Amino acid sequence: MVAREALVKARGERKQEELARLCGVRQQTYSHWERGRCTPGVAKMLVLERLLGRPKEELFFDIFNSCNE
Repeated sequence: MVAREALVKARGERKQEELARLCGVRQQTYSHWERGRCTPGVAKMLVLERLLGRPKEELFFDIFNSCNE
């Protein structure tokens, strides 16, 4: 999987720990999201969308724009 640069950029100066806490997950889980090692469920994507002010389709572009042939 690829790193999700949009998620990293949208976080800005905030620490992973802060966003992880606000999402109700561990910092390690949030780090995995940013590195593309795993993907949050839709409910967590919606929380991130609200916290970061960016649509989930932008934050997780590869998920919403993949072609499964």
